[in-house]
Amino acid sequence: MNRGSFSVLSITLLTLLILEKLDILTGVNIAVYNHIPPTTSFLVKMVTNSASFGVFLIYIVLFMFLDFKRVRRITKLTLEFILALAVGMAIVGVLKVSTGVPRPNEVALNLPLYQMLLNVDYFAFPSGHTTRASIFAYFLSKRFPNYKPLWWSYAFLVALSRLLLQVHWLSDVLFALLLGVWVSMLVELTENIWLPIYSSVMEKLKLEVFKIE
Repeated sequence: MNRGSFSVLSITLLTLLILEKLDILTGVNIAVYNHIPPTTSFLVKMVTNSASFGVFLIYIVLFMFLDFKRVRRITKLTLEFILALAVGMAIVGVLKVSTGVPRPNEVALNLPLYQMLLNVDYFAFPSGHTTRASIFAYFLSKRFPNYKPLWWSYAFLVALSRLLLQVHWLSDVLFALLLGVWVSMLVELTENIWLPIYSSVMEKLKLEVFKIE
């Protein structure tokens, strides 16, 4: 793992977040929004729905099944994928509530914190679908490295679908693409912290099948 790349990515994300909070990206977001033709295409909706939370639960079950079939237990790579998704979605939720950016064609809301948490999907920044797609592309690139261009093409298509459906701004999906990579790298870099805890818990629960292969 290249810690230098992780540091550069961290600074880039922080910079984008600051620019977003200061509304400096608003002009670019509106310009891009006005130049992208809206669509209700079935194909575009299929692409975007492939990165929905429900579908990702299916992905998790599928790769766990493949691990169990191949080595009789979950692999570290699959566990990293699951943990990255959990951490990524938590960060997305916090950022949506803390920035309060409305989606295109929606108005800004000034709600109490608990109501913002209940309506977290109302907010745009960053894109949850794109974050999940980016995490998935990172995972697939490690599991099936020969097809890396294909996996990242998928992530970019999901990001584009969110723009075409006019449910996100450019900064939402750009930040999310980078966030997915950052979260995946973070999970790898902190393995020496969370992996012993996970292994200890699985051992105490006597869940041998969930121990790392």
